[in-house]
Amino acid sequence: MKSFVSISTKLIVLMLAISIASIVVTTGLAYNFADSVIKNNVKESLKDESETRGKTISSIIESRVTKLQSFTQNQVVQESFDVLIPGLDDVSFHDVLEEQLPYLHDEFNSFQLNEFEAGIRDLQIINMRGKPIFSLNEKIDPITYIKGNYKVNDATVEFTQDLDKTRLMKISLPIISDNGKQVGVMIASMGSSVFDNVLLNRFGLHETGEVYLVNKNKMMISESIFFENTPFNQKVDTFAVSECFDNGRNVEAADYTDYRNVDIFGYSYCQKDLGFVLLTEVDESSILKPITELQDKIILVGIILIVVASITTFILSRRISQPILKLRDAAKELSSGNFDVRTNIKTNDEIEQLSTSFDNMAKTIEETVSAIGKRENIIKQQGDILSKYFEEKRESYVCLVDLVGSIKITKTLNTEQKKRYGQIFTDSIVPIIKKHEGIPVKIINDAVLFYFPAPKDDDKALSNMLECCLDISKMDKELNEKTKSENLPGMAYRISSAFGIVNEAKTSDSSLDDIFGEPVNACFKINQYALPNTAVVDNSVYEKAKKLDFKFTKLDPSLIKDLEYSIFIVT
Repeated sequence: MKSFVSISTKLIVLMLAISIASIVVTTGLAYNFADSVIKNNVKESLKDESETRGKTISSIIESRVTKLQSFTQNQVVQESFDVLIPGLDDVSFHDVLEEQLPYLHDEFNSFQLNEFEAGIRDLQIINMRGKPIFSLNEKIDPITYIKGNYKVNDATVEFTQDLDKTRLMKISLPIISDNGKQVGVMIASMGSSVFDNVLLNRFGLHETGEVYLVNKNKMMISESIFFENTPFNQKVDTFAVSECFDNGRNVEAADYTDYRNVDIFGYSYCQKDLGFVLLTEVDESSILKPITELQDKIILVGIILIVVASITTFILSRRISQPILKLRDAAKELSSGNFDVRTNIKTNDEIEQLSTSFDNMAKTIEETVSAIGKRENIIKQQGDILSKYFEEKRESYVCLVDLVGSIKITKTLNTEQKKRYGQIFTDSIVPIIKKHEGIPVKIINDAVLFYFPAPKDDDKALSNMLECCLDISKMDKELNEKTKSENLPGMAYRISSAFGIVNEAKTSDSSLDDIFGEPVNACFKINQYALPNTAVVDNSVYEKAKKLDFKFTKLDPSLIKDLEYSIFIVT
Protein backbone atom coordinates (compact mmCIF):
# COMPACT_ATOMS: atom_id res chain seq x y z
CA MET A 1 0.00 0.00 0.00
CA LYS A 2 1.16 3.55 -0.76
CA SER A 3 1.90 5.69 2.25
CA PHE A 4 -0.22 8.85 2.88
CA VAL A 5 1.72 11.93 4.06
CA SER A 6 0.43 15.55 4.09
CA ILE A 7 3.61 17.66 4.37
CA SER A 8 1.96 20.96 3.37
CA THR A 9 -0.67 20.65 6.10
CA LYS A 10 1.98 20.08 8.78
CA LEU A 11 4.11 23.04 7.65
CA ILE A 12 1.22 25.49 7.33
CA VAL A 13 -0.35 24.55 10.70
CA LEU A 14 3.02 24.78 12.48
CA MET A 15 3.82 28.20 10.96
CA LEU A 16 0.41 29.68 11.82
CA ALA A 17 0.43 28.24 15.34
CA ILE A 18 3.84 29.71 16.21
CA SER A 19 3.07 33.14 14.69
CA ILE A 20 -0.39 33.55 16.21
CA ALA A 21 0.73 32.33 19.64
CA SER A 22 3.59 34.83 19.65
CA ILE A 23 1.32 37.72 18.73
CA VAL A 24 -1.34 36.80 21.31
CA VAL A 25 1.12 36.39 24.20
CA THR A 26 3.10 39.54 23.39
CA THR A 27 -0.01 41.66 22.88
CA GLY A 28 -1.63 40.40 26.09
CA LEU A 29 1.41 41.15 28.26
CA ALA A 30 1.95 44.57 26.73
CA TYR A 31 -1.73 45.49 27.06
CA ASN A 32 -1.96 44.59 30.75
CA PHE A 33 1.22 46.48 31.64
CA ALA A 34 0.35 49.60 29.62
CA ASP A 35 -3.26 49.60 30.84
CA SER A 36 -2.13 49.63 34.48
CA VAL A 37 0.40 52.42 34.00
CA ILE A 38 -1.79 54.69 31.87
CA LYS A 39 -4.92 54.35 34.03
CA ASN A 40 -2.96 55.17 37.20
CA ASN A 41 -1.66 58.37 35.60
CA VAL A 42 -5.12 59.35 34.34
CA LYS A 43 -6.64 58.52 37.72
CA GLU A 44 -4.41 60.95 39.58
CA SER A 45 -4.91 63.66 36.95
CA LEU A 46 -8.73 63.40 36.95
CA LYS A 47 -8.86 63.24 40.75
CA ASP A 48 -6.91 66.50 41.07
CA GLU A 49 -9.06 68.25 38.45
CA SER A 50 -12.32 67.01 40.00
CA GLU A 51 -11.45 68.10 43.53
CA THR A 52 -9.87 71.42 42.52
CA ARG A 53 -12.75 72.54 40.31
CA GLY A 54 -15.41 71.16 42.63
CA LYS A 55 -14.00 72.99 45.63
CA THR A 56 -13.73 76.20 43.60
CA ILE A 57 -17.40 76.10 42.63
CA SER A 58 -18.46 75.11 46.16
CA SER A 59 -16.43 78.01 47.52
CA ILE A 60 -18.13 80.47 45.17
CA ILE A 61 -21.59 79.24 46.17
CA GLU A 62 -20.82 79.18 49.90
CA SER A 63 -19.34 82.67 49.70
CA ARG A 64 -22.53 83.98 48.13
CA VAL A 65 -24.69 82.20 50.68
CA THR A 66 -22.65 83.72 53.52
CA LYS A 67 -22.94 87.26 52.13
CA LEU A 68 -26.67 86.89 51.55
CA GLN A 69 -27.05 85.59 55.12
CA SER A 70 -25.33 88.73 56.36
CA PHE A 71 -27.85 90.80 54.40
CA THR A 72 -30.74 88.98 56.12
CA GLN A 73 -29.36 90.36 59.41
CA ASN A 74 -29.30 93.92 58.05
CA GLN A 75 -30.86 96.33 60.54
CA VAL A 76 -33.22 97.89 58.00
CA VAL A 77 -34.45 94.45 56.93
CA GLN A 78 -35.02 93.45 60.55
CA GLU A 79 -36.83 96.71 61.31
CA SER A 80 -39.09 96.21 58.28
CA PHE A 81 -40.37 92.98 59.78
CA ASP A 82 -40.92 94.78 63.10
CA VAL A 83 -43.32 97.30 61.54
CA LEU A 84 -44.78 95.07 58.81
CA ILE A 85 -46.46 92.75 61.27
CA PRO A 86 -48.56 89.94 59.74
CA GLY A 87 -51.65 91.02 61.66
CA LEU A 88 -52.12 94.20 59.62
CA ASP A 89 -54.90 94.23 57.06
CA ASP A 90 -53.89 94.50 53.39
CA VAL A 91 -54.44 98.24 53.09
CA SER A 92 -52.58 99.14 56.29
CA PHE A 93 -49.83 96.67 55.44
CA HIS A 94 -49.40 98.27 52.00
CA ASP A 95 -49.28 101.79 53.46
CA VAL A 96 -46.51 100.83 55.88
CA LEU A 97 -44.73 98.96 53.11
CA GLU A 98 -44.72 102.07 50.89
CA GLU A 99 -42.82 103.87 53.65
CA GLN A 100 -40.30 101.03 54.08
CA LEU A 101 -39.52 100.27 50.42
CA PRO A 102 -37.16 103.23 49.78
CA TYR A 103 -35.05 102.22 52.79
CA LEU A 104 -34.97 98.57 51.64
CA HIS A 105 -33.94 99.59 48.10
CA ASP A 106 -31.17 101.82 49.44
CA GLU A 107 -29.85 99.06 51.68
CA PHE A 108 -29.97 96.51 48.87
CA ASN A 109 -28.13 98.83 46.43
CA SER A 110 -25.49 99.55 49.04
CA PHE A 111 -25.11 95.84 49.76
CA GLN A 112 -24.73 94.88 46.09
CA LEU A 113 -22.34 97.76 45.39
CA ASN A 114 -20.03 97.31 48.38
CA GLU A 115 -20.28 93.68 49.48
CA PHE A 116 -21.76 91.47 46.78
CA GLU A 117 -19.81 91.49 43.52
CA ALA A 118 -22.13 89.00 41.76
CA GLY A 119 -24.99 90.66 39.90
CA ILE A 120 -28.35 89.73 41.43
CA ARG A 121 -31.04 89.38 38.73
CA ASP A 122 -33.90 89.17 41.21
CA LEU A 123 -34.37 89.32 44.98
CA GLN A 124 -37.53 88.82 46.98
CA ILE A 125 -38.21 89.10 50.71
CA ILE A 126 -41.38 87.35 51.85
CA ASN A 127 -42.94 87.16 55.31
CA MET A 128 -44.24 83.91 56.77
CA ARG A 129 -47.76 84.57 55.52
CA GLY A 130 -46.49 84.67 51.93
CA LYS A 131 -46.78 88.44 51.64
CA PRO A 132 -43.89 90.01 49.63
CA ILE A 133 -42.33 93.00 51.40
CA PHE A 134 -39.56 93.55 48.81
CA SER A 135 -39.13 92.60 45.15
CA LEU A 136 -36.32 93.79 42.92
CA ASN A 137 -38.16 93.34 39.59
CA GLU A 138 -41.89 93.33 40.33
CA LYS A 139 -44.20 95.92 41.84
CA ILE A 140 -45.86 94.59 44.99
CA ASP A 141 -49.64 94.38 44.80
CA PRO A 142 -51.58 95.06 48.03
CA ILE A 143 -53.46 91.77 47.82
CA THR A 144 -50.70 89.59 46.33
CA TYR A 145 -49.55 86.51 48.24
CA ILE A 146 -46.91 84.05 47.14
CA LYS A 147 -48.28 80.61 46.26
CA GLY A 148 -46.31 77.41 46.44
CA ASN A 149 -43.56 76.08 48.69
CA TYR A 150 -41.39 79.11 49.46
CA LYS A 151 -40.61 78.39 53.12
CA VAL A 152 -37.14 77.08 54.00
CA ASN A 153 -35.49 76.25 57.32
CA ASP A 154 -31.92 76.30 56.04
CA ALA A 155 -30.05 77.86 53.13
CA THR A 156 -30.90 75.99 49.89
CA VAL A 157 -29.40 76.27 46.42
CA GLU A 158 -31.32 75.49 43.24
CA PHE A 159 -30.12 75.70 39.63
CA THR A 160 -32.74 76.74 37.09
CA GLN A 161 -33.31 78.99 34.08
CA ASP A 162 -35.68 81.87 33.33
CA LEU A 163 -37.97 82.41 30.35
CA ASP A 164 -35.17 83.74 28.11
CA LYS A 165 -33.08 80.58 28.79
CA THR A 166 -30.61 82.39 31.07
CA ARG A 167 -29.03 79.98 33.53
CA LEU A 168 -29.66 80.98 37.14
CA MET A 169 -28.61 79.95 40.62
CA LYS A 170 -31.42 80.57 43.13
CA ILE A 171 -30.45 80.83 46.82
CA SER A 172 -33.23 80.71 49.44
CA LEU A 173 -32.47 81.76 53.04
CA PRO A 174 -34.56 81.98 56.21
CA ILE A 175 -34.65 85.43 57.87
CA ILE A 176 -34.22 85.13 61.65
CA SER A 177 -35.16 87.96 64.02
CA ASP A 178 -33.07 89.04 67.01
CA ASN A 179 -35.10 86.81 69.30
CA GLY A 180 -34.28 83.72 67.15
CA LYS A 181 -37.69 83.43 65.48
CA GLN A 182 -38.02 83.00 61.72
CA VAL A 183 -39.90 85.98 60.33
CA GLY A 184 -39.43 85.55 56.59
CA VAL A 185 -37.60 84.13 53.58
CA MET A 186 -35.14 85.77 51.18
CA ILE A 187 -34.88 84.38 47.63
CA ALA A 188 -32.00 85.67 45.47
CA SER A 189 -31.46 84.72 41.81
CA MET A 190 -28.17 85.30 39.99
CA GLY A 191 -26.51 84.07 36.82
CA SER A 192 -24.58 80.77 37.00
CA SER A 193 -22.56 81.21 33.78
CA VAL A 194 -19.65 82.33 35.96
CA PHE A 195 -18.91 78.62 36.52
CA ASP A 196 -18.13 78.17 32.80
CA ASN A 197 -14.68 79.68 33.34
CA VAL A 198 -13.96 76.92 35.83
CA LEU A 199 -15.60 74.08 33.87
CA LEU A 200 -14.53 74.80 30.29
CA ASN A 201 -10.83 75.32 31.07
CA ARG A 202 -9.04 72.54 29.14
CA PHE A 203 -5.94 72.55 31.30
CA GLY A 204 -5.16 69.13 32.79
CA LEU A 205 -7.72 67.31 30.60
CA HIS A 206 -7.27 64.87 27.76
CA GLU A 207 -8.57 65.55 24.24
CA THR A 208 -11.99 64.10 25.14
CA GLY A 209 -11.93 65.20 28.78
CA GLU A 210 -14.98 67.11 30.02
CA VAL A 211 -16.05 68.75 33.29
CA TYR A 212 -19.72 69.66 33.78
CA LEU A 213 -22.42 70.16 36.43
CA VAL A 214 -25.69 68.26 36.96
CA ASN A 215 -28.49 69.38 39.28
CA LYS A 216 -30.73 67.31 41.54
CA ASN A 217 -33.23 66.87 38.68
CA LYS A 218 -30.45 65.06 36.78
CA MET A 219 -30.27 67.79 34.13
CA MET A 220 -27.00 69.22 32.84
CA ILE A 221 -26.71 72.84 34.00
CA SER A 222 -23.47 73.80 32.25
CA GLU A 223 -22.15 73.75 28.69
CA SER A 224 -20.96 70.55 26.98
CA ILE A 225 -17.91 70.35 24.71
CA PHE A 226 -19.69 67.75 22.57
CA PHE A 227 -23.25 69.08 22.13
CA GLU A 228 -24.83 72.51 21.79
CA ASN A 229 -27.64 73.93 23.93
CA THR A 230 -27.25 71.34 26.68
CA PRO A 231 -28.04 73.36 29.85
CA PHE A 232 -31.43 72.19 31.17
CA ASN A 233 -32.02 70.26 27.93
CA GLN A 234 -29.69 67.28 28.36
CA LYS A 235 -30.74 64.50 30.77
CA VAL A 236 -27.80 62.93 32.64
CA ASP A 237 -29.04 59.82 34.43
CA THR A 238 -25.70 58.05 34.84
CA PHE A 239 -24.12 55.94 37.56
CA ALA A 240 -22.16 58.85 39.06
CA VAL A 241 -25.24 61.14 39.23
CA SER A 242 -27.35 58.45 40.93
CA GLU A 243 -24.59 57.75 43.45
CA CYS A 244 -24.56 61.42 44.46
CA PHE A 245 -28.25 62.30 44.69
CA ASP A 246 -29.48 58.86 45.80
CA ASN A 247 -26.67 57.86 48.16
CA GLY A 248 -24.66 61.05 48.73
CA ARG A 249 -21.39 59.43 47.59
CA ASN A 250 -18.56 60.45 45.26
CA VAL A 251 -17.46 58.16 42.44
CA GLU A 252 -13.73 57.64 42.06
CA ALA A 253 -11.94 56.04 39.10
CA ALA A 254 -15.11 54.38 37.75
CA ASP A 255 -15.84 52.98 34.30
CA TYR A 256 -19.43 53.68 33.18
CA THR A 257 -21.51 55.00 30.26
CA ASP A 258 -22.07 58.77 30.08
CA TYR A 259 -25.01 60.79 28.72
CA ARG A 260 -23.75 60.19 25.13
CA ASN A 261 -23.85 56.38 25.66
CA VAL A 262 -20.06 56.42 25.41
CA ASP A 263 -17.85 54.39 27.75
CA ILE A 264 -15.86 56.80 29.95
CA PHE A 265 -13.47 56.83 32.92
CA GLY A 266 -14.44 59.42 35.50
CA TYR A 267 -14.65 61.05 38.91
CA SER A 268 -17.49 62.91 40.58
CA TYR A 269 -17.48 65.66 43.21
CA CYS A 270 -20.82 65.42 45.01
CA GLN A 271 -22.34 68.47 46.73
CA LYS A 272 -25.86 67.23 47.35
CA ASP A 273 -26.57 69.99 49.91
CA LEU A 274 -25.61 72.66 47.38
CA GLY A 275 -27.77 71.02 44.70
CA PHE A 276 -25.10 69.88 42.23
CA VAL A 277 -22.62 67.16 41.33
CA LEU A 278 -19.48 67.95 39.32
CA LEU A 279 -18.43 65.24 36.86
CA THR A 280 -14.92 64.94 35.43
CA GLU A 281 -14.86 62.38 32.63
CA VAL A 282 -12.67 61.27 29.73
CA ASP A 283 -13.50 58.81 26.94
CA GLU A 284 -12.09 55.37 27.65
CA SER A 285 -11.07 55.07 24.01
CA SER A 286 -8.89 58.17 24.41
CA ILE A 287 -7.16 56.67 27.45
CA LEU A 288 -6.55 53.41 25.64
CA LYS A 289 -5.31 55.09 22.45
CA PRO A 290 -1.59 54.64 23.32
CA ILE A 291 -2.28 50.99 24.16
CA THR A 292 -4.05 50.54 20.82
CA GLU A 293 -1.11 52.07 19.01
CA LEU A 294 1.24 49.69 20.83
CA GLN A 295 -0.99 46.76 19.86
CA ASP A 296 -0.95 47.89 16.22
CA LYS A 297 2.85 47.94 16.21
CA ILE A 298 3.02 44.48 17.76
CA ILE A 299 0.50 43.16 15.24
CA LEU A 300 2.48 44.77 12.40
CA VAL A 301 5.64 42.99 13.55
CA GLY A 302 3.65 39.77 13.84
CA ILE A 303 2.31 40.17 10.32
CA ILE A 304 5.86 40.64 9.02
CA LEU A 305 6.89 37.43 10.79
CA ILE A 306 3.91 35.60 9.32
CA VAL A 307 4.80 36.85 5.82
CA VAL A 308 8.40 35.65 6.19
CA ALA A 309 7.23 32.30 7.50
CA SER A 310 4.65 32.06 4.73
CA ILE A 311 7.28 32.66 2.04
CA THR A 312 9.46 29.95 3.56
CA THR A 313 6.51 27.59 3.74
CA PHE A 314 5.55 28.39 0.16
CA ILE A 315 9.00 27.49 -1.12
CA LEU A 316 8.98 24.21 0.80
CA SER A 317 5.45 23.30 -0.28
CA ARG A 318 5.74 24.39 -3.93
CA ARG A 319 5.73 20.83 -5.12
CA ILE A 320 2.50 20.26 -3.23
CA SER A 321 0.81 23.33 -4.72
CA GLN A 322 1.48 22.37 -8.32
CA PRO A 323 -1.00 19.48 -8.43
CA ILE A 324 -3.57 21.64 -6.60
CA LEU A 325 -3.27 24.27 -9.34
CA LYS A 326 -3.72 21.53 -11.93
CA LEU A 327 -6.92 20.43 -10.19
CA ARG A 328 -8.15 24.03 -10.11
CA ASP A 329 -7.62 24.48 -13.84
CA ALA A 330 -9.36 21.18 -14.54
CA ALA A 331 -12.33 22.28 -12.44
CA LYS A 332 -12.62 25.50 -14.51
CA GLU A 333 -12.57 23.46 -17.71
CA LEU A 334 -15.30 21.20 -16.32
CA SER A 335 -17.47 24.18 -15.30
CA SER A 336 -17.17 25.66 -18.82
CA GLY A 337 -18.57 22.46 -20.37
CA ASN A 338 -15.42 20.51 -21.25
CA PHE A 339 -16.32 17.11 -19.76
CA ASP A 340 -13.35 15.36 -21.43
CA VAL A 341 -10.83 16.90 -19.00
CA ARG A 342 -8.76 14.51 -16.80
CA THR A 343 -6.00 15.25 -14.25
CA ASN A 344 -4.17 11.92 -13.70
CA ILE A 345 -2.11 13.29 -10.74
CA LYS A 346 0.31 10.87 -8.99
CA THR A 347 1.62 12.23 -5.66
CA ASN A 348 1.00 9.34 -3.23
CA ASP A 349 -1.07 11.52 -0.85
CA GLU A 350 -4.57 12.97 -0.44
CA ILE A 351 -4.17 15.10 -3.59
CA GLU A 352 -3.87 11.91 -5.66
CA GLN A 353 -7.06 10.62 -4.01
CA LEU A 354 -8.81 13.90 -4.82
CA SER A 355 -7.56 13.70 -8.42
CA THR A 356 -8.94 10.17 -8.83
CA SER A 357 -12.32 11.22 -7.44
CA PHE A 358 -12.36 14.28 -9.73
CA ASP A 359 -11.62 12.20 -12.84
CA ASN A 360 -14.38 9.71 -11.91
CA MET A 361 -16.81 12.58 -11.40
CA ALA A 362 -15.94 14.14 -14.78
CA LYS A 363 -16.51 10.80 -16.50
CA THR A 364 -19.90 10.34 -14.78
CA ILE A 365 -21.01 13.88 -15.69
CA GLU A 366 -20.00 13.35 -19.32
CA GLU A 367 -22.08 10.18 -19.56
CA THR A 368 -25.06 11.79 -17.75
CA VAL A 369 -25.12 14.91 -19.96
CA SER A 370 -25.05 12.75 -23.08
CA ALA A 371 -28.02 10.71 -21.85
CA ILE A 372 -29.98 13.83 -20.87
CA GLY A 373 -29.45 15.36 -24.33
CA LYS A 374 -30.87 12.29 -26.04
CA ARG A 375 -33.92 12.28 -23.73
CA GLU A 376 -34.58 16.00 -24.31
CA ASN A 377 -34.79 15.45 -28.06
CA ILE A 378 -37.31 12.66 -27.55
CA ILE A 379 -39.40 14.77 -25.14
CA LYS A 380 -39.38 17.74 -27.53
CA GLN A 381 -40.64 15.61 -30.40
CA GLN A 382 -43.39 14.14 -28.20
CA GLY A 383 -44.36 17.63 -26.94
CA ASP A 384 -44.87 18.95 -30.48
CA ILE A 385 -47.13 16.01 -31.30
CA LEU A 386 -49.19 16.38 -28.09
CA SER A 387 -49.60 20.17 -28.54
CA LYS A 388 -51.07 19.73 -32.03
CA TYR A 389 -53.23 16.81 -31.00
CA PHE A 390 -54.95 18.61 -28.09
CA GLU A 391 -55.71 21.92 -29.82
CA GLU A 392 -59.48 22.71 -30.07
CA LYS A 393 -61.38 25.60 -31.65
CA ARG A 394 -64.65 27.25 -30.60
CA GLU A 395 -66.42 30.60 -30.55
CA SER A 396 -65.81 32.63 -27.41
CA TYR A 397 -65.95 36.10 -25.89
CA VAL A 398 -62.36 37.07 -24.97
CA CYS A 399 -61.74 39.75 -22.30
CA LEU A 400 -58.69 41.64 -20.99
CA VAL A 401 -58.32 43.69 -17.78
CA ASP A 402 -55.12 45.83 -17.88
CA LEU A 403 -53.75 48.18 -15.18
CA VAL A 404 -53.15 51.77 -16.33
CA GLY A 405 -49.53 53.01 -16.05
CA SER A 406 -48.41 50.05 -13.97
CA ILE A 407 -44.84 50.05 -15.33
CA LYS A 408 -44.24 53.65 -14.23
CA ILE A 409 -45.97 53.11 -10.87
CA THR A 410 -44.10 49.92 -9.92
CA LYS A 411 -40.69 51.50 -10.62
CA THR A 412 -41.03 53.24 -7.24
CA LEU A 413 -41.79 49.97 -5.38
CA ASN A 414 -39.48 47.32 -3.98
CA THR A 415 -39.80 43.63 -4.90
CA GLU A 416 -42.13 42.78 -2.00
CA GLN A 417 -44.37 45.80 -2.68
CA LYS A 418 -44.60 44.93 -6.41
CA LYS A 419 -45.64 41.39 -5.54
CA ARG A 420 -48.31 42.61 -3.09
CA TYR A 421 -49.57 45.27 -5.55
CA GLY A 422 -50.19 42.64 -8.26
CA GLN A 423 -51.67 40.20 -5.74
CA ILE A 424 -54.29 42.73 -4.58
CA PHE A 425 -55.28 43.28 -8.23
CA THR A 426 -55.60 39.63 -9.22
CA ASP A 427 -57.18 38.51 -5.92
CA SER A 428 -59.95 41.07 -6.48
CA ILE A 429 -60.55 40.47 -10.22
CA VAL A 430 -60.39 36.67 -10.54
CA PRO A 431 -63.28 35.91 -8.10
CA ILE A 432 -65.59 38.21 -10.14
CA ILE A 433 -64.63 36.39 -13.34
CA LYS A 434 -65.43 33.01 -11.80
CA LYS A 435 -68.65 34.33 -10.29
CA HIS A 436 -69.96 35.10 -13.81
CA GLU A 437 -68.80 31.68 -15.11
CA GLY A 438 -65.79 33.09 -16.93
CA ILE A 439 -62.53 31.17 -17.35
CA PRO A 440 -59.27 32.91 -16.29
CA VAL A 441 -56.56 31.92 -18.76
CA LYS A 442 -53.41 33.63 -17.46
CA ILE A 443 -52.07 36.60 -15.54
CA ILE A 444 -49.62 38.65 -17.63
CA ASN A 445 -47.73 40.87 -15.14
CA ASP A 446 -50.31 43.68 -14.81
CA ALA A 447 -53.17 42.16 -16.85
CA VAL A 448 -55.65 39.29 -16.61
CA LEU A 449 -56.80 37.42 -19.78
CA PHE A 450 -60.10 35.47 -19.51
CA TYR A 451 -62.88 34.27 -21.79
CA PHE A 452 -66.46 32.94 -21.97
CA PRO A 453 -67.11 29.98 -24.35
CA ALA A 454 -70.23 30.82 -26.38
CA PRO A 455 -72.51 27.98 -27.55
CA LYS A 456 -74.29 28.91 -30.79
CA ASP A 457 -77.29 31.28 -30.40
CA ASP A 458 -76.80 31.34 -26.59
CA ASP A 459 -77.09 34.86 -25.15
CA LYS A 460 -76.34 33.74 -21.58
CA ALA A 461 -72.57 33.72 -22.09
CA LEU A 462 -72.80 37.18 -23.68
CA SER A 463 -74.84 38.58 -20.76
CA ASN A 464 -72.49 37.00 -18.23
CA MET A 465 -69.50 38.50 -20.02
CA LEU A 466 -70.94 42.04 -20.14
CA GLU A 467 -72.13 41.94 -16.53
CA CYS A 468 -68.71 40.64 -15.47
CA CYS A 469 -66.93 43.52 -17.24
CA LEU A 470 -69.28 46.10 -15.69
CA ASP A 471 -68.87 44.60 -12.20
CA ILE A 472 -65.10 44.80 -12.60
CA SER A 473 -65.38 48.46 -13.71
CA LYS A 474 -67.05 49.23 -10.36
CA MET A 475 -64.23 47.68 -8.29
CA ASP A 476 -61.96 50.77 -8.38
CA LYS A 477 -63.12 52.19 -5.01
CA GLU A 478 -62.65 48.87 -3.20
CA LEU A 479 -59.24 48.30 -4.81
CA ASN A 480 -57.97 51.75 -3.87
CA GLU A 481 -59.12 51.32 -0.26
CA LYS A 482 -57.05 48.12 -0.09
CA THR A 483 -53.94 49.71 -1.61
CA LYS A 484 -54.26 52.80 0.60
CA SER A 485 -54.45 50.64 3.75
CA GLU A 486 -51.10 49.10 2.80
CA ASN A 487 -49.40 52.40 1.74
CA LEU A 488 -49.39 51.37 -1.95
CA PRO A 489 -50.25 53.53 -5.03
CA GLY A 490 -53.83 53.65 -6.27
CA MET A 491 -55.11 51.56 -9.20
CA ALA A 492 -56.95 52.30 -12.42
CA TYR A 493 -57.56 49.77 -15.19
CA ARG A 494 -59.10 49.31 -18.65
CA ILE A 495 -61.40 46.47 -19.77
CA SER A 496 -61.82 45.27 -23.37
CA SER A 497 -63.71 42.45 -25.07
CA ALA A 498 -63.91 40.86 -28.53
CA PHE A 499 -65.78 37.88 -30.10
CA GLY A 500 -64.57 35.19 -32.44
CA ILE A 501 -63.05 31.74 -32.83
CA VAL A 502 -60.22 30.96 -30.40
CA ASN A 503 -57.83 28.02 -30.34
CA GLU A 504 -57.72 26.32 -26.93
CA ALA A 505 -54.32 24.73 -26.34
CA LYS A 506 -54.60 21.93 -23.79
CA THR A 507 -52.06 19.63 -22.17
CA SER A 508 -52.27 15.83 -22.19
CA ASP A 509 -54.48 15.83 -19.07
CA SER A 510 -57.04 18.10 -20.86
CA SER A 511 -56.11 21.15 -18.70
CA LEU A 512 -56.38 24.53 -20.45
CA ASP A 513 -52.90 25.95 -21.14
CA ASP A 514 -53.55 28.99 -23.35
CA ILE A 515 -55.87 30.49 -26.01
CA PHE A 516 -54.94 31.97 -29.39
CA GLY A 517 -56.76 33.69 -32.24
CA GLU A 518 -57.97 36.99 -33.64
CA PRO A 519 -60.26 37.85 -30.64
CA VAL A 520 -57.19 37.76 -28.35
CA ASN A 521 -55.32 40.13 -30.65
CA ALA A 522 -58.35 42.43 -30.90
CA CYS A 523 -58.66 42.67 -27.09
CA PHE A 524 -55.06 43.84 -26.74
CA LYS A 525 -55.41 46.37 -29.59
CA ILE A 526 -58.62 48.09 -28.43
CA ASN A 527 -57.82 48.04 -24.70
CA GLN A 528 -55.79 51.25 -24.89
CA TYR A 529 -58.89 53.21 -26.08
CA ALA A 530 -60.87 52.50 -22.91
CA LEU A 531 -61.03 55.22 -20.26
CA PRO A 532 -59.80 54.24 -16.79
CA ASN A 533 -62.26 51.92 -15.02
CA THR A 534 -64.49 51.52 -18.11
CA ALA A 535 -65.13 48.69 -20.60
CA VAL A 536 -64.97 48.78 -24.41
CA VAL A 537 -66.02 46.15 -26.99
CA ASP A 538 -65.36 45.74 -30.71
CA ASN A 539 -68.00 45.56 -33.47
CA SER A 540 -68.27 41.74 -33.20
CA VAL A 541 -69.57 41.99 -29.62
CA TYR A 542 -71.74 45.02 -30.35
CA GLU A 543 -73.62 43.25 -33.18
CA LYS A 544 -74.53 40.38 -30.88
CA ALA A 545 -75.34 42.50 -27.80
CA LYS A 546 -77.15 45.53 -29.23
CA LYS A 547 -80.52 43.87 -28.74
CA LEU A 548 -79.79 43.25 -25.03
CA ASP A 549 -80.44 45.65 -22.18
CA PHE A 550 -77.04 47.43 -22.32
CA LYS A 551 -76.09 50.88 -23.58
CA PHE A 552 -73.34 51.22 -26.21
CA THR A 553 -71.61 54.46 -27.21
CA LYS A 554 -69.46 54.40 -30.35
CA LEU A 555 -66.07 56.13 -30.21
CA ASP A 556 -65.39 58.81 -32.82
CA PRO A 557 -63.39 57.10 -35.63
CA SER A 558 -61.01 60.08 -35.71
CA LEU A 559 -59.81 59.13 -32.24
CA ILE A 560 -58.79 55.66 -33.42
CA LYS A 561 -55.57 55.84 -35.40
CA ASP A 562 -54.53 53.06 -37.82
CA LEU A 563 -57.03 50.59 -36.33
CA GLU A 564 -59.53 48.67 -38.42
CA TYR A 565 -61.93 48.06 -35.52
CA SER A 566 -65.07 49.93 -34.47
CA ILE A 567 -65.00 50.49 -30.71
CA PHE A 568 -67.97 50.91 -28.35
CA ILE A 569 -68.09 51.96 -24.68
CA VAL A 570 -70.52 49.74 -22.78
CA THR A 571 -72.55 50.81 -19.73
